[in-house]
Amino acid sequence: MSKRPRGPALTWRRLGDYPPLTVKNDVAQEEKAVFAAFLAKNRLKRSDQREAIVDAFLRSHRHLSVDDLFQLVQKRRADVGRTTVYRTLKLLQSAGLAQELVLDGQSRFEREYKREHHDHFICKYCGEIFEFVSDDIERLQDEIAEKLGFAIEGHRHQIYGACRNCVARGPAAVAAGRR
Repeated sequence: MSKRPRGPALTWRRLGDYPPLTVKNDVAQEEKAVFAAFLAKNRLKRSDQREAIVDAFLRSHRHLSVDDLFQLVQKRRADVGRTTVYRTLKLLQSAGLAQELVLDGQSRFEREYKREHHDHFICKYCGEIFEFVSDDIERLQDEIAEKLGFAIEGHRHQIYGACRNCVARGPAAVAAGRR
């Protein structure tokens, strides 16, 4: 059976809840150092534009699309282009600092460095994302894998449906908001 760290039986957070699930506030400085080392190791240049993008990404506690991050960066640095944001996100991913999630055909990126494993509930109607941790789900996966002789190396668990607010608006509102 795999030895993954366990937390409370079930924990969840909606995007934007603060503090984010399992990201410590003091980790951002370490993430910046990891990124600087990654750039140096790969003989890539440090730039003020990249730093502005990294800062905006690390300040956000959401799952960001390229356009989301581009809009955040534009508030402080109008000279940063969308392509630079995209390339910097890919570098953050290669450095182990960001994870890409493909939701409804759109890439979103979330902080990855020193984060606990978690799964996602995704509302198909409003796009709200809820992160959760469940010891019961992890235990069942481990038990099934053990019975199959399967060595788990990782997984992504994404559950799609309607959030509480969309359900409360009723079937017509849910159907109208369908993505």
